[in-house]
Amino acid sequence: MEKKTLLEFEKKCVQEEPPRCQAACPLHLDGRGLCAAVGKGDLAEARRLIEKTLPLPGILARICDAPCRNSCLRMEAGGAIELGALERFCAGSGPFRRLPLLVPRNGRTAAVLGGGIASLTAALDGIKKGYSITLFRSRSEIRQFLLDLSPLLTNTIIDEELDWLEKNGTVLRPFEDGAPPAELSGMFHSVFVGMDDPAAGGYPGLQERHDPITLETSLPGVFAGGDSGSFIERAAAGRRGMKSIERFLQGASLTTSREKEGPFHTRLFTNVEGVAPKPPVPVSTGGYSPEEAAAEAGRCLLCECMECVKHCEFLQHYKGYPKKYAREIYNNLSIVQGTRLANRMINSCALCGQCERICPNGFSMRDLCLGARKEMLLQQKMPPSAHEFALEDMVFSNSPSASLLRPEPGRRETAWLFYPGCRLSGTSPSQVRDAYGFLRNFLEGGVGLWLRCCGAPARWAGREDLFRKEAEETLRIWKSMGSPVIIAACTGCVDVFRRELPEIRVVSLWEVLEKEAMPEEFLKMNGTLAVHDPCTAVDYPEIRRAARSMASRAGIDCEELPMTAELTSCCGYGGLQECANPELGSATASSRCGESSSDYLVYCAMCRTLFARTGKRTVHLLEVLFPAPGKDPLSMPAVSWSDQRENRAGLVRELLGTLWKEESPMPEEHEAIKLVLPEDAGKILETRRILTDTVKRAIRNGENSGRKIARPDGAFATCLKPASVTYWIVYRPLEDGAFEVLNAWSHRMTVPGTEGSLP
Repeated sequence: MEKKTLLEFEKKCVQEEPPRCQAACPLHLDGRGLCAAVGKGDLAEARRLIEKTLPLPGILARICDAPCRNSCLRMEAGGAIELGALERFCAGSGPFRRLPLLVPRNGRTAAVLGGGIASLTAALDGIKKGYSITLFRSRSEIRQFLLDLSPLLTNTIIDEELDWLEKNGTVLRPFEDGAPPAELSGMFHSVFVGMDDPAAGGYPGLQERHDPITLETSLPGVFAGGDSGSFIERAAAGRRGMKSIERFLQGASLTTSREKEGPFHTRLFTNVEGVAPKPPVPVSTGGYSPEEAAAEAGRCLLCECMECVKHCEFLQHYKGYPKKYAREIYNNLSIVQGTRLANRMINSCALCGQCERICPNGFSMRDLCLGARKEMLLQQKMPPSAHEFALEDMVFSNSPSASLLRPEPGRRETAWLFYPGCRLSGTSPSQVRDAYGFLRNFLEGGVGLWLRCCGAPARWAGREDLFRKEAEETLRIWKSMGSPVIIAACTGCVDVFRRELPEIRVVSLWEVLEKEAMPEEFLKMNGTLAVHDPCTAVDYPEIRRAARSMASRAGIDCEELPMTAELTSCCGYGGLQECANPELGSATASSRCGESSSDYLVYCAMCRTLFARTGKRTVHLLEVLFPAPGKDPLSMPAVSWSDQRENRAGLVRELLGTLWKEESPMPEEHEAIKLVLPEDAGKILETRRILTDTVKRAIRNGENSGRKIARPDGAFATCLKPASVTYWIVYRPLEDGAFEVLNAWSHRMTVPGTEGSLP
C-alpha cells in the first residue's frame, strides 16, 4: 500500500476529528474531555485540561464566555452544555499546577503593548517560544484593567497569573515607558499590540491590517489584535499574533496552514437519533456545587463517531476504529523482517461492507483488508493457513465427487440452469432435490442442474490467481451448456456472477419462485420470525423483497432486525471470518442472534449453520417451502463440516442414480471404514476442522502399513500428511470392525529424519 493510499483511507475516518465544542472554541479547549473528567469527579484532570489549553487559566476559566455553546450538539436535545459554568467550577475547586517553564531564551525580543487579555496571552506565548518579552503595562495598571472586566476576578487571582508571568521572564514596565509601535519595532525584533486595551490600540496605522488571519499591520514587524467583545476571542488574537511574530522572525509564510488556528468546521459525525432531551442544570449565583457540576457534565454526549464500530464485532474485537486499523495495516505491509502482528486482523474482516454503508464518508474496511490480503499474498508475506480449510473445501466442491452438470432428464436444450451453491448442497440436500423438481415442473425450455462452488472462498481469501482460474472454468462450462439463465439459490453466488462474470445472466431462486404458485407441501409457519438478510444481498433489494414475499405466503410474519436490508450484519462467515478467526466468527453470530428473542428466518445456508451453532432456533426459507417429513426445521442442529462434505457427495450419487440413471463412481477403499464418534470426539473434530474423511484415510493408512503406535489402553495413534498439515488420530478397533475415534489434532511442524517412520 502506498502512503498516498493510506492517507486516502485515513481521511475518510472522522473519529479523530475534534468535537464541535473544541473546534468552535477559539482556543480549542477540549470540552468533551472536560465533561468526562468532571462527570467522573476527577477535577485534577479537568484542571489539567484547562491549564493545557487556556493561557492565564486562573483568569480565563472564570470569565470564559463560551462561544462554543452555539455549536454544541446538546443544543438540539435540551440545550447546550454550560461549559463556562463548568470551567468556573473547576477553577474554584482547587489550584492550577502552574509548573515553571523551562524554555531557554533564544535571543529574540518582542514588545507587547497593553494590559488586556490579548496582550497577556501574547506575552505568555512569547515566553514559551523562548523570546524575551517586555510588556508595557505595570502590575497595578493590569490589575485595575482586569478587575473592571468581571466581578469574578479578584486581586489574588490576577496577581497569581502576573506572578507566574514575571517568574518565567516577562518584564512588566509602565505604559509611559513605552513608545509608539513604529518606534518599538526599531528597538525590538517584533511588536504585538493588544487592541482590547484602548490606550494601546489608539496608535495610527494599527487599524490598517493587511490580513485578519495574520493580524499584520501596515507597520513592518508590528501585529495587532484583540478588539472583540469575547474574552476568549481576545486571548485567541494574542495567540495568533505571537504565532505570526514567530513566522515573521523565521522568515516563513504568514498565511500558510492557518485554517485551524481559530474556530473551524469539524467533520466529526455524532448520531443524536434517539437522544432524549435534557435541559441544562440551572447555574446559581455562586456557581455549581460538585453534585450540580457532575450532573451538568453528565449531559454531555461525549461526541464521537464510532458508528461502524457500534455495529461490527470485528472492529470491537480489535479495540479500535478504521483510521487506526489503516495505520496498523500499512505498518504491517511495510515490515521487511519481523513479526506481522496485523495478519490475523487483516484476515478476520467479514468483508460485508456494512462499515462503508454506515460511515458518513464511506470508509471501507472491506477494501482495506481485501487489498492488504491480495498485496501480501503477491509478496508471499501472508501465511496460507488462515483460509486453507475453506479453499480446500472449494476444491472438493468442484471435484468429480461433489460436482454435477446435467441437462434436465430426457431433454437436450437447457434454457435454465439451477445453481444451488456448495453450502446449500451440503446443509440441505433434500431441499436442493425438491426445489429442482419444482423448477422442472413449471419452467419451460429445460432446467438443467449445476452443482459447483462459485469461487467466493478464493475471492474472499484474496487469491486472485485461484479465483480467476475458477471464474474462467465457470464461464467455459456455462457456455458449453448454451449460455442458459442461471437460477442461483445463494446470494453469494449471485453477487460473484454479477460482479465478476457479468456475461452470465443470473436470477435469484426467490425471484423465480415468487412468480409461481406455492409448493403443495410447504410448511405453514403461523407466527413471527425475525428475518436476517445475508450480507451478500445488500445490493439486491429485489432479492430481499422476493424472499419476504415467499415468507409471507407461507404465513410468516417477518420481524425486521435493527440492522437490516442494506445495513444488515454478517453472520460471521463472510470474508472467511469464521475460518480465519473461529472465536470471532462465533462472537459475530452470537451478537447477531442476540438482537431479537424471536426465532430467525434466513435464506442463506451459511447463516443458518452459524446461527444454529449458537443455539438460536433458525430456519432456512427452503426448509419452509420444501420441508423434510416429520422434522421441525427450527430445532434442527447445525450440519458439521464433515457431514456437509458427505452430503454434497451423497447428493451427486443420489441424483445421478435417480434422475439420470447413471452409475456413481466406485467409492475409495477408506470410505468403507465405519467410525464411532463419541460426542466429545465429534466436537474435537468439528472445532479443529478435521474431517471424518481425513480420519478414515489416516486409519486405513495406519492399519494397512502398520505405521501406528500402540498404547497401553489398547488404542492406537497414527498420522497422515496429505499435504502441508500432519494429522494425528487416536483410535480403538472395535469387535464389529468399526473404529472408535478418541482424539485428533493437527500441526504444520516438519521434523527432519522422520519422513519414513513414525516419530
